[in-house]
Amino acid sequence: MLGVIAVLSQFSLYALVVAGKRTGTSHFSSVTQAALGNFGYHLLNYSMIIDMVGTVILYLMIIGDMVTALANIYLPITSSRTSVIMVVSLVVILPLLFFRNTGPLARLSVVSILCLPYIILAVALRAPQYSGKINVELSIFGPRILPAMGVLAFTYSSCHAAFPNYLGLKNRSVKAWVQASSFATAGATTISTAFAITGYLSFGSNSKANILENFPDSDNFINLGRLLFAISLIFTTPLGFYPIRDTVTEMLKIDPERHNVSRVWESICTVVLFAICAVAAALCTDLGLAYELIGALSSSVVNFLLPALVYLWAGTNVSLGQIISKWKASSGHGSHTEHDPLLVLASGSTEGKPDIRDIGLWILAWTVAAFGVWVMVLGTYNIGREL
Repeated sequence: MLGVIAVLSQFSLYALVVAGKRTGTSHFSSVTQAALGNFGYHLLNYSMIIDMVGTVILYLMIIGDMVTALANIYLPITSSRTSVIMVVSLVVILPLLFFRNTGPLARLSVVSILCLPYIILAVALRAPQYSGKINVELSIFGPRILPAMGVLAFTYSSCHAAFPNYLGLKNRSVKAWVQASSFATAGATTISTAFAITGYLSFGSNSKANILENFPDSDNFINLGRLLFAISLIFTTPLGFYPIRDTVTEMLKIDPERHNVSRVWESICTVVLFAICAVAAALCTDLGLAYELIGALSSSVVNFLLPALVYLWAGTNVSLGQIISKWKASSGHGSHTEHDPLLVLASGSTEGKPDIRDIGLWILAWTVAAFGVWVMVLGTYNIGREL
């Protein structure tokens, strides 16, 4: 299932760039508006806000879990999860949210990336030490397949960064983009698969959403990984928050650069939005459920449904009528007379007669759209029943 969703996600990245080149736009919101009109534009904005706010809430939840556990292990005082989240949010993260853009945070993002190798290595080396202590049942599909798809939809939440990454390429061709994005998708899939297999074989069906939470508090190697993970997320959270603020200030017409208004309104918006995220993180304690809900409710729309619809409306000329016409022609149904118009393209192919590759991409786009709707509707419904 992970591999299938990786392929669908890769198509979404491809679809956005192809549609962007055809419409002359280089922003997710612009290409969505060009293809789907104002309805698609507003659906994207609201879905992205939910997705990005959910991401920041998840980061704060993990930070709270990690720092609280470490504080109770190594400090002589007992700390509550709520107080830890509030202190870290207000004292450490909030001051980093008042820049105009993420440029001043570049060095912090480097520190965040440097923390990852040890975390991956610690899990890879320590998890096998706990394998065999829990009876592991292997099955093809578990009892929570739809919520799991919501988590995977969130895992591959990268369409909002498609155009910035594409514009960062020296060779801005579709072929170069497919190669670069495929490499990134394959790498993410490999890492996710390794963590999933390692976590399940070591801790069974009781494995928690945050794999570091499965290890005992006495494991000092993992505790260092917990500390580095918390530091990494503390420096990553501002990068996830800035797009939220930019989107909301633009929707409210209070962006100081675009609408010539005082920066005070932007600062107020920053405080209010981040306060909502911090309070939600403190109140919500089920990390796995939060992953499932955000993935099913918003990530499915942003990363599957909308990119597929954008491609169908602006990224291809294929239609069902053209496919039927091609099938009839190849089956010998119907015949041309000398009076029938026949337009031939420079490449020598008949206009309006899509080739097999175009038809395959058209079918794949509808598959991706159907998958997005399926996960959003049924996944959200099933999760709502459990609340």
